[in-house]
Amino acid sequence: MAQRQDFFRRSEKMFSLYGVGNFKEALAVANTLATEFPEETASTDFWRICLLNVSGETRNALDTMQKSIDAGMWWSEPQLRADTDLASLQGNAEFERMVTICKERQSAAQAGAKPGLLVREPGGAGPHPLLIALHGRSSSPEHDLARWELVVPDGWLLAMPQSSQLGSPNSYVWDDAEKGMLEIDEHYKSLVKQYQIDTARIVLGGFSQGAALSILLTLDGRIPARGFLPISPGGLSQEILETLAKSAYVRGTRGYMVVGGHDFRFEMLKGIYNTLCVCQIPCIFEEHAEMAHEFPSDFDQTLQRAMDFIFEKKE
Repeated sequence: MAQRQDFFRRSEKMFSLYGVGNFKEALAVANTLATEFPEETASTDFWRICLLNVSGETRNALDTMQKSIDAGMWWSEPQLRADTDLASLQGNAEFERMVTICKERQSAAQAGAKPGLLVREPGGAGPHPLLIALHGRSSSPEHDLARWELVVPDGWLLAMPQSSQLGSPNSYVWDDAEKGMLEIDEHYKSLVKQYQIDTARIVLGGFSQGAALSILLTLDGRIPARGFLPISPGGLSQEILETLAKSAYVRGTRGYMVVGGHDFRFEMLKGIYNTLCVCQIPCIFEEHAEMAHEFPSDFDQTLQRAMDFIFEKKE
């Protein structure tokens, strides 16, 4: 696990370069990671394909994808369709042929996939407050563990569900939101049975696709969370959000959104915040002007501010 955390930590440089449009240097970082972390091929090859294509090197992008597929790799069709860096490849006969191969491989792998749960326990006797943190799309709990586990020394029980929905051989997605919420609800019921949990102090958090799901789960009410802490939530329907936000389940719920000023979804994120405010859900919109679609570098301070707000801590 330590090696995976090192991989994810070092990949942050690539995302930062990508965020400012420096695709050439971002590709150099991805190539280095591909060499040093061969077990992370699903991620590094996908990044290289995207970076090559967005740089105008379509031929190299297709050749890289073919080589990876020849070696047994695959990615989910939604990932191959939705990524804006691959928009120009949609409809390309060569690309479409490889998408079909990926669909067949995903279907075979998905048949045996099961949800997972990563737990970090605090010291001392309970009951403990509970933070359920959800990974982003095409990711895993290990990817964000180093950030969220900062709450454990403060007495929090940390639970990080892993979706059963595969995005590639070693990454997971929440594309079927209802299926994901059912799995997380089952994890919650299991946690309550296994650990002493302070049910008045439960928070749902997450990154990107997992962040959107943390909002839906909190507003849905099936898990009695006091608040939600989404980092750059993505793929959230305004219509569904408004319907849930107006429901009776959310009375007393508070939210703390963390977004980057350079996130390509910034206007959508602002719309989510505005909808919550209109529906009278107390919410903070913490904007990091120079940040893209990522965690803030001082996330420990963000966590403290978020918990203070959600639980209305008095100075």
